[in-house]
Amino acid sequence: MSEAVQTKKFNPYIIALVVLLPGFLSLAASSATNVCQPNIAGYFGATQYEANSVVTGYIIAAGIMLPITTYLSNLFGQKKYLIYCIIVFTLGCLFCIMATDLHLLIIARLIQGAGSGSILPICQAVLLDTFPPEKRGVAMGLFGVAAMFSPLAGPYFGGYLTDNWSWQWVFIINIPLCIISVILIKFILPDNKPIPKEQRKPFDMLGFVSIAMAMGCLQIVLDKGEQFNWFDTTWICWLAGISVFSFVFFYVWELECDSPIIDIRVFKDRNFLYGTAISSVINIMLYATLLLVPMFVQALLGYSPSMAGFSMFPRAVVCLIGLIVFGELSRYIEPRLLTTIGFIIMGGSVFWMSQLSTTASLRAIVIPNIILCIGVAAAFVPITALAFLTLPSSKSVDAASLHAFFKNVVTAMSTAMSSTFVTRVSQVYQNYLVEHLSWHNPMFRIHLANLQHKFVKYYAPVYAAKKANGALYREMLHQCKLCAFYDVFLLLAFLSFMVIPLIYLLKTSKMSENQKPKEI
Repeated sequence: MSEAVQTKKFNPYIIALVVLLPGFLSLAASSATNVCQPNIAGYFGATQYEANSVVTGYIIAAGIMLPITTYLSNLFGQKKYLIYCIIVFTLGCLFCIMATDLHLLIIARLIQGAGSGSILPICQAVLLDTFPPEKRGVAMGLFGVAAMFSPLAGPYFGGYLTDNWSWQWVFIINIPLCIISVILIKFILPDNKPIPKEQRKPFDMLGFVSIAMAMGCLQIVLDKGEQFNWFDTTWICWLAGISVFSFVFFYVWELECDSPIIDIRVFKDRNFLYGTAISSVINIMLYATLLLVPMFVQALLGYSPSMAGFSMFPRAVVCLIGLIVFGELSRYIEPRLLTTIGFIIMGGSVFWMSQLSTTASLRAIVIPNIILCIGVAAAFVPITALAFLTLPSSKSVDAASLHAFFKNVVTAMSTAMSSTFVTRVSQVYQNYLVEHLSWHNPMFRIHLANLQHKFVKYYAPVYAAKKANGALYREMLHQCKLCAFYDVFLLLAFLSFMVIPLIYLLKTSKMSENQKPKEI
């Protein structure tokens, strides 16, 4: 790939724009569909839980394709395989539009997910090969535009298209953009030949089956766990057990296999191992708050779904600008220092969120989210560049696939755990507070009497008493949820600060500039 890039006349920034467009579309296709799930459920007469499979199917298919990205890229060549992926993704979009029932839509989403799974790691590998080592920070800043901005912007655009036209437009708009992407890639992206058949390793079927089972079972557990009360349900326990066993088997098998489906030995590289772990924490901070903040404003502030989405859009814009700015700044600031600053900003912003109350204004919601995304942008660019710094270019596709795969798993688990944490912890607080809501508590009697006095002006005494009890109970529920959100935001802040020492275990360009990366 590197030799092809050197002989191509196109500017690296033009190549970056060409590959980032399909990367943006593949990620936005997941988050944009989240907001139109109720419309899809209503259109097909399905329940919300049934409609969740539209999102789950896409994630499972995309996750399964990640480990085989390297093999298929070697089989067809990066450029040709990227074009094939976009074509499959486009066909999936077309089938989504044509779906006449929910089952056909889910099948179409599986096809769409299968096409999208390999797009992002290939785009990252192309950027790593296109830009010289001294501009890796810039390259990863541009990559972050697709990796970070699109999931944030997707819900806004998805909501706009659904509200003004229909949910089908979430898929319709992708088709012309995908066609443009294929044309641009065909004529601009450097050509590279597939690995000759005699040099090609055999396909690791056992490894593929094991990781497919692990990913599929895990996603179903995370998607359906809360609905079926997690591990109180037998089949959830079985699926979780199969997932854990499959992951362990996959790891052991890939280490011993002569031709692994994906070379996990890249984790022996210290920078890649720690860099991937730190990048995963960034994803946790970004996506956990992307879930929690809309939950907070809707449950405690009474925001509508569209208003909740609107409150999150400024952080998407700031993230976009920040990734470009910090991509350039990373050339002049020591990468570990810049990453540290990013995590301090993230931790501080999330701690700020823990201080929000039930009377918080829109400004009080937006500002800490904007600051959070400044920290995300500041940390994402240098840590991603450092993660791939000491790896040989021959391992770029393997590494990019594993990097994306690991972050996807961690992100999925963290978002599911965040939602469950709020639900369970609020229940714990509720059980505690209920014990104190009795006539033996003088504060309870005073507060209830004050509420009855207010309601008795409009209702008969009997009804006033019922209204007062109901209002007090609702206030208690609000306080329980508020305490749960307070706890989860504090945990995220603690996590952000705890990861900082890990940053300084990474090698920098100055430490390795005289060392050639060795094959792993």
